[in-house]
Amino acid sequence: MTAERLAGERRRGRFAAAAAFGSGIAFAVGAFWYQAINADAPDGDRDAAVLRYFERHGGEYLGASLLQALGILLLIVVAVHLYRATKDRNPDQSPVVLAMGVYGPAAFAASTTLRAITLTLLADDFAGRAVQTEGAAEGLLDTPVLVVGTILGLTGVLALGFWLVKGSLDAMRLGLLTRFMGVLGIALGPALVLGFGLLVMPLWLFALGILFAGYWPRGLPPAWRSGRAEPWQGPERAAEPSDPAAPADAGAAARNGEVEAVGPGVRKPGSEPDGGG
Repeated sequence: MTAERLAGERRRGRFAAAAAFGSGIAFAVGAFWYQAINADAPDGDRDAAVLRYFERHGGEYLGASLLQALGILLLIVVAVHLYRATKDRNPDQSPVVLAMGVYGPAAFAASTTLRAITLTLLADDFAGRAVQTEGAAEGLLDTPVLVVGTILGLTGVLALGFWLVKGSLDAMRLGLLTRFMGVLGIALGPALVLGFGLLVMPLWLFALGILFAGYWPRGLPPAWRSGRAEPWQGPERAAEPSDPAAPADAGAAARNGEVEAVGPGVRKPGSEPDGGG
């Protein structure tokens, strides 16, 4: 990469860092808010009770869902920046990674927003009915809109999980992510699909924002500075001093495969033979 392209990448990195921080904050606050609302929610098998509860807390549900959707959408900026950096160091990088990094957050956010708005409208409709039976509630919830929202959410989570695994693995191999960040991103993929990755995602995003901003505590990975693939070895290995027990010129010591003879039976140059005996 040329110096101009590296400078452009650094400028984009600041925007990506802000997006990563914003995504982590919105995601964490939205998830915590959502869990707090659901603390006293009725059993999901009782549709009528769920709709009545949702009607009482509809504004809170909608706010928490929109906040989560915003945090998820900001992931697109993060995914695009990481993909472009990876592509610049490996032109063979598959565009599927970028497609999943864009579709996953977009579908996830659309599902979250669509379900929240639909449930708010259905809850208001149910609350205004004179007859609020379980059958009426079940009929309201049996709407194609919620089915579409569920499908979008499922495919979005799967796509986002793929991007986390493949994107983190490729970036780690090229030296854009440290081993810790790469392994954590890879682990987040299946964790997100299984439903408990949302708890760790904000922490990974905060760390990624620090890395994109160029303030990684133990030194920025060399691949970001050089513009080429440089697998991360860690600051200890990168700055590791030469072994004090090793010869100063290892190449001279073993030139052409010759090894210096050592031992009590080897006479050093300039020394006199032992005259004793």
